[in-house]
Amino acid sequence: MEIQRRMKKRVYLLIIGLLLFTTFVADAKQGMLLPTSATPLNYFGIIIHRLDAGTPWPPFEFGSWRLWDAYVGWPYIEPSHGEWNFKRLDLYVSIAKRKGIEIVYPLGMCAPWASTRPFEPSGYKPGFASEPYDLELWRIYVKTIAERYKGVIKYYEVWNEPSDKKYFSGTQEILVQMYKIAYETLKQVDPEIKVIGPGVTGEGRHLEYLDSLLAKGVRHYIDIVGYHFYVQKSAPEAMIPLIQEVRRIMNKNGIVDKPLWNTETGWWIANGDGTSDHPMVSSAGWKKLELQIESGAYLARAFIIGRAEGLDRFFWYSWDNLYGLGMREPTTGTAKPMVKAYAQVVMWMKGKEIRQTNSFGGIRVCELLVNNKVFGWIVWKDHDGIASFEIPAEWRVSRVQSLFDEVRPLNGVVKMEIGIAPLLFY
Repeated sequence: MEIQRRMKKRVYLLIIGLLLFTTFVADAKQGMLLPTSATPLNYFGIIIHRLDAGTPWPPFEFGSWRLWDAYVGWPYIEPSHGEWNFKRLDLYVSIAKRKGIEIVYPLGMCAPWASTRPFEPSGYKPGFASEPYDLELWRIYVKTIAERYKGVIKYYEVWNEPSDKKYFSGTQEILVQMYKIAYETLKQVDPEIKVIGPGVTGEGRHLEYLDSLLAKGVRHYIDIVGYHFYVQKSAPEAMIPLIQEVRRIMNKNGIVDKPLWNTETGWWIANGDGTSDHPMVSSAGWKKLELQIESGAYLARAFIIGRAEGLDRFFWYSWDNLYGLGMREPTTGTAKPMVKAYAQVVMWMKGKEIRQTNSFGGIRVCELLVNNKVFGWIVWKDHDGIASFEIPAEWRVSRVQSLFDEVRPLNGVVKMEIGIAPLLFY
């Protein structure tokens, strides 16, 4: 029986190796090479809304900050024609500069006074989803921002989720023109600026929208492909086929060599302070994540999977959202337990290469390397429940750490129960 057990383990490990090799070869054939470098701190991004209104700075390390829903878009920067208000954006830029954080500034939403349809409903205020009635006004806005923050803001994302009429009600042809103007204007101000887009979100028709928009010309006016890999009704592993489909579309449109960023993703997080669930998420069929373990497990798995699938940035939505997607309690402001998972997964991944993984029997194994040498393995169960995991003797590991606990010695333990929260063996 012991010989059979050892043979089964060797066959299992051989299968893992062959499948990983097959995956790398398949990706290489399509020109879709996954990252072979250490994970930088700026891979870890966050979206913060109200830093000037009582929201504290997040209690974990990160490197990128996307200024969406932060009240610094066009309607707030230029509330009336020719009248500019940079107070809030100046504050955010100064904070980011002081803390060494890279900013992504979304050029999204139309100022109502410049809107073609100023009374049209949107996901925000009336007129915000429209294109401007005169694209010269758009050029002036873009140029003004770029000149004021030249050398400080390097990354600009043109619009937000344009495949949803709540956020962009114009035609693709108009949007391509806006991209061209933004790209050319930004590059004239500072050739080092990088343009991100188009910030489409979701599956099905949204992928078709991405394909069409790239084909109509947007591919010529972006340096980085930005997508919102929301799989809000599923587990993080559902991002894998979505990321792969976006890469297929990039390949089809001749831009597979461009970096791919996830500029927004999150889930509905349970509240622990008695705040009622907001209809925005409760009525939308989103998966509600349990507060103590599940929310942190999903966050960590999402960041790990994103990097393993070749994403260069990942922005979590969000730190202080009040309507179900926040990492802070909406009423008390207390940080939710998932903040420890964010801090831990940064510690695990930063400075390490992550090998793409496959799931075997519902258990997913991810290999970490430092300077091309194996550092350890992150293991979790894809689905709810517990599974027994036999630690391969070939790993020669002596310690284990969860997202929420300190490092523990294995002391000869060869089997462990694995759940949805990742464990690091090293």
